[in-house]
Amino acid sequence: MKAFSVAAALVSALSLMASASSTVTLRVARDATVAFNGILCANDTVPCSSLRFGLDTKLLTFRGNRDYERVLLGFDLPLNAPTKCVLRVPPPLESAQPSGYALTVSVTDDFWDEQSVSGYTKKIDGSNLGSVNVTTAGGRGSLDITGACKDAKNHKLSLWVDTQSSMISFNSLQSGSPDVFTLEYTF
Repeated sequence: MKAFSVAAALVSALSLMASASSTVTLRVARDATVAFNGILCANDTVPCSSLRFGLDTKLLTFRGNRDYERVLLGFDLPLNAPTKCVLRVPPPLESAQPSGYALTVSVTDDFWDEQSVSGYTKKIDGSNLGSVNVTTAGGRGSLDITGACKDAKNHKLSLWVDTQSSMISFNSLQSGSPDVFTLEYTF
């Protein structure tokens, strides 16, 4: 009888260990604001969409008449397959909507780098993952993107973050602030 109890306890402990999960918080590894618009910058001589904003300290998403900026995020994922993956939206630096805002998140390819990405080098394509509504201007938001994390190629995930309204800005990785976009990655 004791041998059976010990064996049962061992099997139970091993199954608990096998089913135990770990969650890590992953900071964004690359980020940029990408302009897609018909506006001229630099004393009306250069299309804004040709400029590179990948090393700026602020990320901006905005949709206006001819002005359209999106936030581009890149994450390096662990080798372990995820069971859950949640994008965490930091509090904004500025929001033109004092009562809150909505963001749409899309997955895109990982063929870009911070130093050279612009509206000329990165297509505006992507598959919609969903939207997150943040009801207070200084609040945080989250969106479950487990499917996108599972489908990521070469353990890299790139996301567009977009708004349908006025300007919202966030800290970029280059700001040095701890309040940047993150993933809660459970495996």
